[in-house]
Amino acid sequence: MPGFTWPPRDTDRNRILTRVQVVVYALVAAYFGLFALASGGALPWAIFTIALAATIVAGVALLLMRAQRQQQRPAQR
Repeated sequence: MPGFTWPPRDTDRNRILTRVQVVVYALVAAYFGLFALASGGALPWAIFTIALAATIVAGVALLLMRAQRQQQRPAQR
């Protein structure tokens, strides 16, 4: 088992899974953010905060994979 790497290795599978993560986490954050605004409860705010942080982390992973891919192919421009 290779273990964890950061940023994730730039493979087609990792890019697809990370894009799916960003979409799912953003939808969860939007849902619980609206629910927290409507209800004012502490638990929806906590879930919203965690989902927003997860969205940001997955977005940064996508950006780092893109930078890694562009460093590997600088001569094609």
